[in-house]
Amino acid sequence: QIAEITPGMGTIMMEYGHRFYVTYYAAKANNWGLAQYELKEMLEIQEVGEVTRPEHTDNLKAFESDYLDKVVSAAKEKDWKKFTRAYGKAIKGCNACHTKTGHPYIRYRVPERAPKLLQIKVGR
Repeated sequence: QIAEITPGMGTIMMEYGHRFYVTYYAAKANNWGLAQYELKEMLEIQEVGEVTRPEHTDNLKAFESDYLDKVVSAAKEKDWKKFTRAYGKAIKGCNACHTKTGHPYIRYRVPERAPKLLQIKVGR
């Protein structure tokens, strides 16, 4: 019964995508601590997906090593230019994975505004 109510990838990706969004605006606001925190949380929710939906583990691990690790590295270095390059490549990787898994209609892009709930002031 528990297996029947575990979150599917759609639910997991909603949190993943939201944290990815917050990461961008946190970095843009020079709030590298928040960006790093959100990236850490993304990896944790990814682990939930790997356990509850093991058929997606290879794709999740590949995205992590091919793209997300570079975003994490840039956030640790607090390097906005490196961060935006890695983040842009990660978006392309997200969208390629969505297509590969039969969801080409899911196209991630950075929302035009910072999240209101977090009251992030963007200085760049």
